[in-house]
Amino acid sequence: MRISIALSLIATLGACASYSGAGLRPGVATVTDVEATMGQPAMVWKNPQGQVEQLSYPRGPAGWVSFMVYFDDSGKMTRKEQVLDLKHFTEIKVGQTQDEVLRILGPYRDTYRFPQKNALDWNWAWCDSSLMRMAFTVSFDQDTLLVKTTEIWPDPFYQRGGMYSTYCEPWTGDGSFENP
Repeated sequence: MRISIALSLIATLGACASYSGAGLRPGVATVTDVEATMGQPAMVWKNPQGQVEQLSYPRGPAGWVSFMVYFDDSGKMTRKEQVLDLKHFTEIKVGQTQDEVLRILGPYRDTYRFPQKNALDWNWAWCDSSLMRMAFTVSFDQDTLLVKTTEIWPDPFYQRGGMYSTYCEPWTGDGSFENP
């Protein structure tokens, strides 16, 4: 019984470390180290020489945390960021391409088409500073596929009083969640 509990604890701790890549150090960790710790990325970007320069790790499907890991030309990690936050949302500008948006935020949670508005919307879930579950929407022109607008609004999947109305826990950046 004790062995079973110990193995469960070890497995749980290992899963937590791989969730955020805790322990990976800039200037030391390689692409192989990151993939061994965090798993296979959802998206990979390479430079013209074919070297990995960015990996995307969304933690969901409807999760509010998504990590981007960046590498220099020598293959060493330069930084790791949680990108579903106001800082990164403000980097999305009218006229950007879909690839530019994906490089900033990674894969979106869901998408909707609005033929009457000639719009294609991509949505990301995120946790704001007041612990509310929110949605960030990027609306693209369906003809040009360039950003038309962005919007922040309460996440309709988690309306107050509904089945999923719990508060969310923001990422603290230290490898854990803040639990109010």
